[in-house]
Amino acid sequence: MSNFPEIGYTPANLRFLLESKGWTQKVFAEKIGKAERTVRQWLNQDLASRNHTDMPHSLWVKAITLA
Repeated sequence: MSNFPEIGYTPANLRFLLESKGWTQKVFAEKIGKAERTVRQWLNQDLASRNHTDMPHSLWVKAITLA
């Protein structure tokens, strides 16, 4: 996967990944074994928000290698 808008995991890169694969948040959550709510928190662009959490690096690596 190339052409990510930023380097490494960021909410923008996760959104790009989902859009480029045509995955909904629900489908992606199922693929990586997480709750859809967790994916929404990772996608939250407001890094200062109480609801924002970073995606763990190990899951980001798994995500970018999914077919």
